[in-house]
Amino acid sequence: MRVLARKFLGGVSFALLAGVSLAHAQTTYPNVRLSGRLQEQFYYFGNEAYAATVGPRNNVFTRRARIEARGNISENVSVYVQPSFEGGRNLSGVATSCTSSAVPVGGGTPTITCRTTGRSGLRLRDAYIDVRFAKEGAPTALYFRGGQEKRPVSRYELTSSNNLPSIERGAGQGLLARASNDIFTSAGFLSHDVGASVRLEHKLDDVRLVTLKFGAYNGQGESLNDVNDKKSFGARGTVGITSKLDVGASWFAHDGIVAVGGVPDSSFTNYAFDIDAQWGKPGDEGLFALAEYLHGNDATASKLDMQGFQAVAAYNIRTTSPTAWLYAFEPAVRFDIADPNTDAEDDRTTTLTAGLGLYMSSRAWIRVVYERESFQAADAESISGIRSMLAVNF
Repeated sequence: MRVLARKFLGGVSFALLAGVSLAHAQTTYPNVRLSGRLQEQFYYFGNEAYAATVGPRNNVFTRRARIEARGNISENVSVYVQPSFEGGRNLSGVATSCTSSAVPVGGGTPTITCRTTGRSGLRLRDAYIDVRFAKEGAPTALYFRGGQEKRPVSRYELTSSNNLPSIERGAGQGLLARASNDIFTSAGFLSHDVGASVRLEHKLDDVRLVTLKFGAYNGQGESLNDVNDKKSFGARGTVGITSKLDVGASWFAHDGIVAVGGVPDSSFTNYAFDIDAQWGKPGDEGLFALAEYLHGNDATASKLDMQGFQAVAAYNIRTTSPTAWLYAFEPAVRFDIADPNTDAEDDRTTTLTAGLGLYMSSRAWIRVVYERESFQAADAESISGIRSMLAVNF
């Protein structure tokens, strides 16, 4: 009897302990994880010929300061919110208002008072809810997303800013905004918009995916309401060819309002597509390379034909000592050529970036690059100089 009693009590104890361990192992909802990034940038450029447009020759500013909240509300519902403080935005967002006093008694000149207001650097970037229509770990899954996200165009635009080998996707402050990323953003094809999308993912193996995405958006950009009764539509597909090589293509129809003969046209739509390929991932050991070609119409009534090509490459070399302050170093180069009007013969812009990244860890690095922006127009002076960034991800 004693032996049976001991076995019974032992079994009960094991069951209780197993139940407690299982309860601790189970995921609880909702759960939220916080992360973020901080990026401090400095530049010095010989841009005196364009001072009225680009501002001072040198500047120090906070490029990004972001706190990201990501979590699951339930097994199939997740949320992501990313506010951002981005300093140095006053150059592109200064508003000046002037008021005039009454004419003085007896004649004379009225007093004019002007007030300049800087645009706030606080922004809402990504903010969306995802619903997954499949069990976790299923080889094929369908997702529905509602909220604010990036339009599904341009692989480099969709690459996280956590670790960009070229520091900037476009020209960046201190240069004229004429790189491929700049002209396609101004035409309404890149960056954030408010809307909804569906995404289908299928696993080819443990590392390769086929992804198809289709979305409908307001077409006005970050945190802005719609202005007409139309929507913008975008589609993107990507496929993993090997564990390193991934290729993709995008298409976008952007709606808006333009003036045609002085009359607003609310039915305006311009179109763009891109093809792209990527080898490796930013910050991984070895080679990372990305190239893409973009083609489309600008956001004017003329629908000028524009195109861009950009290529980025970096080679990450890890140090042999795991305790050294230098975790890795990474030479990188970027080449960008942008043509805002293919029918004109003197408006292309070429941007070249070459430099070195030094990693203190996988989440902390500093980059120093030389940049040169040159123009096809014969009488246009080029801009060249140094850009650097100190950044951490946490």
